[in-house]
This record gives sequence, C-alpha cells and structure tokens, in this order.
Amino acid sequence: GEPQRTREDIVDWPAGERDGFVFTPVNTVVNAFHLRALGLMADLAAALGRDADVADYRARERSGREAFQRVLFDPARGVYRDGEGTDHASLHASLFPLAFGLVPPEHTRRVTSWLAARGMACSVYAAQYLLEGLFEHGADTQALALMTAATDRSWRHMLESGTTITWEAWDQKYKPKQDWNHAWGAAPANLLPRYVLG
Repeated sequence: GEPQRTREDIVDWPAGERDGFVFTPVNTVVNAFHLRALGLMADLAAALGRDADVADYRARERSGREAFQRVLFDPARGVYRDGEGTDHASLHASLFPLAFGLVPPEHTRRVTSWLAARGMACSVYAAQYLLEGLFEHGADTQALALMTAATDRSWRHMLESGTTITWEAWDQKYKPKQDWNHAWGAAPANLLPRYVLG
C-alpha cells in the first residue's frame, strides 16, 4: 500500500517540545497556517490589483475561519483543541491561532490569559509565535517574564549558560545534537525592537 504520510513537523521541533500535541486528520496548527496563508494571499492579490483573486481568497478564508472556530474551539475552556476528535489542548493549538489573528475578539482575553499562564511549554521555534501573540494582545509583562524566566526554558538561561548567540533549543537536554548558531532561536532580536522599543 501507499506509505502513511504525517503532518508533524510544523507543530514544533524537536518532537518532545510539542506539549503532548495530539495529531488528528484535522489538525489545528496546520489549519491555522492555512488560514493565515489565505489572508496573506488575499493581501498579495490586492497589491497586484487582482480583484477576482482577492474575493476568492477572502471567501475561502471566511468559510475556513467559521469552520475552524466551530470545530476546533472549546468554548467551555476558552482554548483550541489540538484537532477534530480530541479534547487535548496543547499550548500550540492556541498560540498559533492567537499569533495569526484567528481568535475572535470575544475570546482573545481568555486565550491570551491561558497561554500566558501555561509558560514556555514549547521550543524556541514556537516561542516566536507565542510571544508575538502575547505582545499583540496586551500581555507584554507576561511575555517579558517568559523571556527572562529563571528556568531552563528562557533566553536568560541561554545567557547564564555562557552562550554568545542563540541556540537551536533551550538546552542540550532538550536537543543534544543542536547547533549553537540558530536564527529560529533568536525571537527576542525581533520582538524586543518591535514591541518594547516600539
């Protein structure tokens, strides 16, 4: 038969940094990226004056957002499930929708508070999106606290470990064969100028 295909790379890396994310055929993270891409494609089409394409992308984004919210959001808890058919709610299932502007305004405060309280249950890759979502939704203090936390999952830890450049992972124990010159670990380099210095 045909080989089984998985869609696991985009959630987080390494695999141990996924906060127990439960993969289902309808995956919240993959769909969040898809919806964000539709919005960006509409913006590109608008810049090119392609009105029919703008209308198509916007319509697809609208219907996708409606289904995304209806199927993947848990209104009782105020968070997103990892996917259709599971009640597990990892950090990732809510951080990507928040960062991509997919959370309806009436739910942003609850999602933001939940994410801030969960801490840095992700890798340095997903931390970019987590912190961006927190900064964009009024949780500046919590975002800065996560960056400078006295744990082994912060940039403070990297500095205290003697690094002079950002690592690929929070620590060797999370990814022993990491390189020590990794752009995806450099979220504060763009977040601090954008959200703190302004």
